[in-house]
Amino acid sequence: MKKALLPTKPRAVAKSLIMLMVGIAALFGNALAHASIKTTAVGTPAPVVMLSLDGFRNDYITRGYSPNLAKLANTGLTSEGLIPVFPSSTFTNHYSIVTGMYPQRHGLVGNTFYDRGRDQTYRISNRKAVEDGSWYRGTPLWVAVEKAGGIAASFYWVGSEADIQGVRPSHYRRYDGRVKNSQRVQQVLSWLQLPAAQRPNLITFYFSDVDSVGHNFGPDSAEVNSAIAKVDREIGQLLQGLATLPFQVNLIITSDHGMAEVKLDQTRYFSDWIDMAQWQQNSKVITGGAYAYFYSNNSDLLLITQKVLKNVQGLSVYPQGRFPKEMRLGDGPRSPDFVVTVDSPGYLLVRRPKGRANIPAGAHGYLPSTHSNMQGLFVAKGPNITPGRMASFENIHVYPFVMSLLSLTTDEQIDGDPAVLAAFLR
Repeated sequence: MKKALLPTKPRAVAKSLIMLMVGIAALFGNALAHASIKTTAVGTPAPVVMLSLDGFRNDYITRGYSPNLAKLANTGLTSEGLIPVFPSSTFTNHYSIVTGMYPQRHGLVGNTFYDRGRDQTYRISNRKAVEDGSWYRGTPLWVAVEKAGGIAASFYWVGSEADIQGVRPSHYRRYDGRVKNSQRVQQVLSWLQLPAAQRPNLITFYFSDVDSVGHNFGPDSAEVNSAIAKVDREIGQLLQGLATLPFQVNLIITSDHGMAEVKLDQTRYFSDWIDMAQWQQNSKVITGGAYAYFYSNNSDLLLITQKVLKNVQGLSVYPQGRFPKEMRLGDGPRSPDFVVTVDSPGYLLVRRPKGRANIPAGAHGYLPSTHSNMQGLFVAKGPNITPGRMASFENIHVYPFVMSLLSLTTDEQIDGDPAVLAAFLR
């Protein structure tokens, strides 16, 4: 990758010195060394705008409801699919995309997980945790940009609200799903219309519609097709706005995962086979629908529970140390003692409800290797992107691609490989 091309300006120089001091403090205060971002400024690259369409499965673009996306794919760079990390969940994969890291390295091993060292549980519904940068490892794209003296903006992306390495984007929003996509598009365009010295080098933003509807009605529903058409119209508004700018941008549209069908009669309840009263306090079961994490200091309880669940038809049980390679959960304080998975259209819950179970019509989180419908979308077009079509690739490779578009390099160890997309860099 090239040297940094972010513009040098008085604000940027002062900011770089501040960020350098923050980076040095973080380096000595954290066992995991943070990125050393190259900051040699010799020009100004085109801004990068990256939009995530949550739950937009790779084949949705072929249904005929997204002409704007289809045109971008036909004239730009696209792939057959974008392979998520495990679990194929929202927070884990959004953060892998912007750090180039597997969960064992960046730390978000699920939407919900337990950390033994902290004796705390991270939940996406816990605003305090979501905004606490100490939960997040790695150097997300906006931190890399800010530390290089540039300007980053985010209208929602996992981690963008947190003070990671003491840094947030210059412009960011606290998540509020009630804000219309059209407002998000207009804000992105407004950021791009700022004077050059104030204009963001990187903008990330996010639409949740397709994922929400997929959960409620299933991936093959008419409602999902309507959601596809809706976000495509909003992408059309973005494209119209970009076309009026006196400069070009590198646009990337991606998604975190796909969606699979769920059937009520395929739901399995752990309470049918194990005594959930034993899984209290220091023994925890965290379910993700398609999978479940088990944590306990009680070795006998772990062994007995694993033995019972291995005999349940349709369940797969993986103890720590024998996780499939694709799980990439490591053996740190957030790694479960064992993982249970189920195949679609199955679904996992802890207990049987007293009434009708509240089961989604669609879900994700399943093993990507055995569920191709977990693959997401990747489309890119811009002055520094060569058009073409690729086979499916892992989403960790998006990070070094964007870093190259921004003319940034890093000394941090990541899992993404710059060579995967290097041929499509102009």
